[in-house]
Amino acid sequence: MPKYKSVMVVCVDRDDDLGRKASVQGPVVGRKACLNAAAKLALADPGDTDSNAIFATVKKFDEVKKEFENLEVVTLTGHSKASFESDKKVNEQLDAVLETFPADAFILVTDGAEDDQVIPILQSRAPIYSKEVVIVKQAQAVESTYYTIKEALKDPVLGSIVFGIPGIILVLYAVLFFLGQEKLFFQTISFILGVYLILKGTGLEEKLAGMASNITKGMSLQRTSFPFYLAMLFVFGFGLIQAYSAYYSPEGLNLDLTLRLIEPVSSIVLFTAVSALCYVVGRAIDSVHLKKAYRLKNYFLSGVFIFIIWFIIESGKSVVIGEADLNLFLGSIVFSFVIALASFRVASVLDVRKKITKLLIGLPVYAPDGRWVGKVEKVEGPEKTIEYKDIKSKKLVQLRKEQFVLRGDRVLLTA
Repeated sequence: MPKYKSVMVVCVDRDDDLGRKASVQGPVVGRKACLNAAAKLALADPGDTDSNAIFATVKKFDEVKKEFENLEVVTLTGHSKASFESDKKVNEQLDAVLETFPADAFILVTDGAEDDQVIPILQSRAPIYSKEVVIVKQAQAVESTYYTIKEALKDPVLGSIVFGIPGIILVLYAVLFFLGQEKLFFQTISFILGVYLILKGTGLEEKLAGMASNITKGMSLQRTSFPFYLAMLFVFGFGLIQAYSAYYSPEGLNLDLTLRLIEPVSSIVLFTAVSALCYVVGRAIDSVHLKKAYRLKNYFLSGVFIFIIWFIIESGKSVVIGEADLNLFLGSIVFSFVIALASFRVASVLDVRKKITKLLIGLPVYAPDGRWVGKVEKVEGPEKTIEYKDIKSKKLVQLRKEQFVLRGDRVLLTA
């Protein structure tokens, strides 16, 4: 007999075809519910492989139900757009199902498309006892070049490159044509492609994409960080306008190119720094609301170093235009160093990992072997202990500070 008593047979529809095509919301729990969901998806899109995977999951459930004491079949759904949102939704649904059926192990049935993303999510809760890959037989006509290309272009990253870059080029040409500056078309294209290749080569592309995603999510009236993200966009726009005005000011027309560029660059640096500070404040507020207060220390240090960078650049500008000598610049370096040292000491106060506060409420709790065992419900008492609700016994378990550690947004038991 297998050593696991409670086993869950799982199928994961990571791109939420069930929701988009068949209007079935996950998680889908139970044999009958999974069969109905697979039938609806097959009727909505007979060519979708996810319906075959769900049918195979039910078949596997029927095959192994005599092997285990407790067995359940579940289909989890993700999100259609972003991998992060998809994984977040799968995690939330899995935790919700585990609260009603605390499984000791999983049997994963998959079409093999996104195993690398799905397997770590399951293994963070319980071991995978078995995995079965469903191979869907298709006609030769379906395996044509057209079908392959069409499926590949559904990938958001590839689709944005194939369609996004030509779209930008066409829009840019139209704008320059209406402005009577079409002669600058090739120079502008070269500049944009050059910037993109630099961002791609240095790895900054993903960071900027993540920042843009955070800003987009933050632009919600339900978030208290909304004013800071909105201010960030306006401040950066004001900086561009200020730089343009400084470059074409009557006073600057009589200067050589180097001196003429100093004021516009200085304006851009100042407004960019203020804009970045608005972003950091917004992220800090979001971290508290999203139960990720352990990041407050990093956001505080980011804000300090944004100020230091602006201060050093501004001191260097004063030396270049002759308003100050080199001694002032060297003094600014020393002053910045002192500020950096002091900020590290202050940041340690904001490190919630060194103390027990109510910011820990709601965080998931994991056993030393990686199993999810519950979430923090209370922080109370003069000794500042935490209590979490065990998913199996449904009882509150009290922990002292030496019995757990905080790793990211998770509470890990030490014994």
